[in-house]
Amino acid sequence: MNAPSDQSAKGLLIADLVAPGDTLMWGMGQAEPVALLQSLNGEIDALPDGTRAVLGLTLTETLDARRFSGKVAVRAFGGAGTNRRFQDLGNLDVLPMNYSAVPGAIRSGALRIDVALTSLSADGSAFNLGPIADYIADAVACARVVVAEINDQLPVTFGDTHVEPARITRSIPVSHPPVEMRVPPPGDIEREIGRLIARLVPDGATLEVGLGVIPDAALAALSGKRDLGIHSGTIGDGVVALIEAGAVTNARKPVDTGLTVSAGILGTMRAYRWAHRNERLRVRSPVYTHNVAVMAAIPSFIGINTALEVDLTGQMNAETAGGRSIGMIGGHADFMRGCQLSVGGIGMVALPSTAKGGQVSRIVPRLGDGVVTTARGDADIVVTEHGIAELKGRSVAERARALIAIAHPDFRRDLTAAAERLV
Repeated sequence: MNAPSDQSAKGLLIADLVAPGDTLMWGMGQAEPVALLQSLNGEIDALPDGTRAVLGLTLTETLDARRFSGKVAVRAFGGAGTNRRFQDLGNLDVLPMNYSAVPGAIRSGALRIDVALTSLSADGSAFNLGPIADYIADAVACARVVVAEINDQLPVTFGDTHVEPARITRSIPVSHPPVEMRVPPPGDIEREIGRLIARLVPDGATLEVGLGVIPDAALAALSGKRDLGIHSGTIGDGVVALIEAGAVTNARKPVDTGLTVSAGILGTMRAYRWAHRNERLRVRSPVYTHNVAVMAAIPSFIGINTALEVDLTGQMNAETAGGRSIGMIGGHADFMRGCQLSVGGIGMVALPSTAKGGQVSRIVPRLGDGVVTTARGDADIVVTEHGIAELKGRSVAERARALIAIAHPDFRRDLTAAAERLV
């Protein structure tokens, strides 16, 4: 491996490589370059004026948000994870982008990335992105400057994860466990939603699963299924458990037969150990995983995603609540549309019927912040603990009745009154 590893005479690792007006980007989730961000904390004052940063889903608080915000303007794909710290400081400008569009925007320059910070594993004479390809693969390919931490505890994966040493401007060796993402155990409501979802999933279906307690509860309820496949934006410990239980074989997928395909792994060390040099796993770019033409070629392609609220016409909001960004568009709209282009496919959105301890209905007359993550034209099936609402092919009035039937009983009267004013 020939990547340069020298630091500048000033002792800086990153800041002396940044020009005025440059935009920084680093990997999300498990690809967060913790050691580089620790170094960046000590270099904030040396960053030139006009520096910007673009963030994906951040999971740590390694970076000093207050000091960073005093110097750098932050844009992000949403307020999920620890991105909310920047929102609290008034320094979060949201980039409302479908995940499938991010790689192309980076490569075309519409979303210009000048300096990419990344965590890599060593792979023979080259490097490897490890658990996540997503947008960082394109940032590494296109940025003027690439600074890498080479982590001997990061898994090596197959797919769109190869990085040539020539792309690395400066690097440091590190050794620390990858960032872990632990999902809380499901409660009674989540388990009931998972049970209802499992009723809709036949043997041999291929699954796309979102992040969180409800998707994990659904996966647990699918342990008795056979020959399931995986083609997803992210996977975690729940998918690994299904594979180890023998429920997932990928045997019936006509595309990538025998392979689990995902843009990234967001889980714990259990998932990373499973992923390391696993020849039955492909970590691919969103250009592939979120491509509706690929999804359309997979029969019985079933998406299991969540939302913050759904209105009575079928519009879905997975991004904001009370005027705050707490989620992101991600692959929500990509997969909802892709699932419905599949023969026998289903695009599911599952959510508890209430929030704030039962005080607020998550089935609403109109989306509260006016933010539509997925349009009503792409709505298919909505699941709460009170049942399943099938929306595809139904009129506005029919949708409203179906959604009111799965809303919490305490809110059904008001929703029924509101439905009379829908168009």
